[in-house]
Amino acid sequence: MDMKRTRGLSSLIAAACFAITSLTASAAEITPELRALIDAARKEGALSLVFGEGSLGGEKGVRRFETAMRDVWGADLKVTFTPGPALPAMASQVAVLNAARQPSPTDAVVGWSRHMPALYQRKVLLPVEWEKLLPSRITADTHELEGTVLKIVTSLPGAYYNTKLAPMKPERLSDFLDPRWKGKIASTPYAANFDVLAGRDLWGKEKAVDFARKLSGQLAGLIRCNENERIATGEFWALVPNCAARDVEEAIRRGAPIANVTPKDFLVKNYTYLGVPRNAPHPNAGKLFVAFTSTPEGQAILREAWGADLDLYPESDLAKQVAAIEAETGQKMARATATWQLNNQEGNSGWTEINTILTKSK
Repeated sequence: MDMKRTRGLSSLIAAACFAITSLTASAAEITPELRALIDAARKEGALSLVFGEGSLGGEKGVRRFETAMRDVWGADLKVTFTPGPALPAMASQVAVLNAARQPSPTDAVVGWSRHMPALYQRKVLLPVEWEKLLPSRITADTHELEGTVLKIVTSLPGAYYNTKLAPMKPERLSDFLDPRWKGKIASTPYAANFDVLAGRDLWGKEKAVDFARKLSGQLAGLIRCNENERIATGEFWALVPNCAARDVEEAIRRGAPIANVTPKDFLVKNYTYLGVPRNAPHPNAGKLFVAFTSTPEGQAILREAWGADLDLYPESDLAKQVAAIEAETGQKMARATATWQLNNQEGNSGWTEINTILTKSK
């Protein structure tokens, strides 16, 4: 046998051994509870997902999850993705259908810390023993509300602005009240993050409502958080506040004239969650998908397709960003979790008033 054939055969044997070793390692990490869930999901054979293109990487992100779940866990599911409305509208639709005993259009609900407590209180979501599925990854700090929701990414609220048109480099939310911004700013039609801003642990209702009234006089319109191209093109000079810094990272990489600021007067970590509706058409597949977002592979997909991950994991990019911000400002960032939102009556009352102020302004 010549040397080329010998080397080729050796390479094939080495590759096969590596594949077997990797498969064995993966199998060893699968708990009995996870194995049972994988089998149950396979029997269902499908996974239906409905959320906005701006969530979890949209269609491209979903296809990566589909492939990764098959490769890592052997879960060969027919995954369908339908772009859906904004997170609050989707959560409300699932709740209404559950109350009417009608099937949910999605096997997993995406929501911010603000959206999930209402679903929990109305018993819309299934409780899951997440730690038994992935004990090396999921802890008591990762899931909340009696196991009905699972944190998937950390969000850092702030503001986007056009770097070429901005009259100043903003450092605080209050900077956007400068007269030079008047008639050039957008906010969101759902008052994103104002519930957190108005929380007693942060600005409080009175100060946040006063800020919203002053900001409304600066506004030129209302846009969704993922419409950052309208900032980059100069239609608006800024979006205040935004949902999360991650929504503009791809545009920044492309060289668009847009930047995000994490305001020194609004230092907070917010969280995005997934939960499985009680009326999910494929509840086991839904649980499997949600659990997979906590794996290193799942977090890598979220990081690359959505620009964010969960700061509770050792490999997290967000954890590094948070550490850098805290070191620079000398302040510890507050945490807006779903559990915190359960008792955020002041913030949610403020949000209701602020939402009216903003929507009536335009």
